[in-house]
Amino acid sequence: MSQFIINRKIKLLKDTNKIQVALSCVVLLFLWEIIALKINNDIYLPTLGQVFLSLKEIVFEHRFILDIFSTISRCIISFFIALTTALILGIISYGVSIFKNFLTPITSLARSIPNMVLIVLALIWFNKESTPYIVVFIMVFPVLYDAVLGSMDSIDKGMLEMTNLYKIRKRDKIFKIYFPAIKFSLISILSSTISLGFKIVIAGEVYGQPLYGIGAMIQSEKINFNTRAIFAWIIIIVIISSMLNTVEKLLSRRAFLWKR
Repeated sequence: MSQFIINRKIKLLKDTNKIQVALSCVVLLFLWEIIALKINNDIYLPTLGQVFLSLKEIVFEHRFILDIFSTISRCIISFFIALTTALILGIISYGVSIFKNFLTPITSLARSIPNMVLIVLALIWFNKESTPYIVVFIMVFPVLYDAVLGSMDSIDKGMLEMTNLYKIRKRDKIFKIYFPAIKFSLISILSSTISLGFKIVIAGEVYGQPLYGIGAMIQSEKINFNTRAIFAWIIIIVIISSMLNTVEKLLSRRAFLWKR
């Protein structure tokens, strides 16, 4: 009975939070509309109607799907390259301390350099099509590498000693101890790293101006002072980010099914 009451209170709290968030969105949209009408200049701040009209025009353009696909594919490809590299180098670093020490200043430097500086350097050294991939890799790799290495370092040493004592096969140690630790660590940061990669890809496209991409279209609208279209693209970016977060939550639920 007490557990039922606790569950009811938790559900009520969640519903209350959702209502408050919805009300906050309504208030912010109302203030946006009032301020836009007061300014009466769509270059500075368009009305909601103007933004949604631009959104409709963008969605029905022939290149819309290509722009979305180009940006998402750049994000996914560069993320998986960074993930694969982080797994390989993280495992090597765990076993070879000199390799770990060699990579430490490199990963520290990559974490310290601002995104915009990396984008500018990448545009100088590489072509505009390659820039988003390279920048995302440099920014995401250290995060994934640290997660892989940290998950392996955090494994209970007593457990590893027991596996040696009972002569557990290396294959079983890898798939029953190391692999789950790495998996849970990576899934816990999946949302933040993919979202980071998605934003960096768009930033790289804004500066690099590839043929297709969300960032390329935003830069084009900026040149034409089409603020309403820029806000429309922001809405599209928010929707895509929400979809990516939903996929991440589904993966997390499957991975952490044992916690239920």
